[in-house]
Amino acid sequence: MTTFENGQVGEIEQVFQALAGTDRQVVNVLNTIQEHYGYLPEQSLHDVSRQFGIPLANLYGLVSFFSGLRTRPVGRNQIAVCCGTACYARGSEKVFTRLKETMQLDADGTSEDGFVTISKVPCVGACSLAPVLSVNGVLEGKIKPLQVTARLEELQRNDSPSD
Repeated sequence: MTTFENGQVGEIEQVFQALAGTDRQVVNVLNTIQEHYGYLPEQSLHDVSRQFGIPLANLYGLVSFFSGLRTRPVGRNQIAVCCGTACYARGSEKVFTRLKETMQLDADGTSEDGFVTISKVPCVGACSLAPVLSVNGVLEGKIKPLQVTARLEELQRNDSPSD
């Protein structure tokens, strides 16, 4: 893992130096930047574009291709709804819809106040617990749409924006 120092420009240059080489490493650079910030700040994309000589539009095309790359910060809490076959058959889509409607999310699945980011993920391998949520990395099973509001309220009670 690249160690970052103070100042974004210096940090990005460190990433370039640590992963210097061909265009084939641009995804590694993007992953390293996202690992540090939690997303890809716009200025970092300009820096990567300039460093690799890749038009910015092409770089945005690359970023949008990989669902794991984000151009906006994620929420303080992350909820992933499993969309594997067992979860889907047992109502994960209804759970996802309920979460989405309750939190009034933007296009990236993040609430306006940065409280939560909600996403769909492929099978998490806990089919016997379907439908499954991953709440901040902890699996919760047999979730019903009506339980969503109570679960979000519990998260809000424990949420501290300054953490």
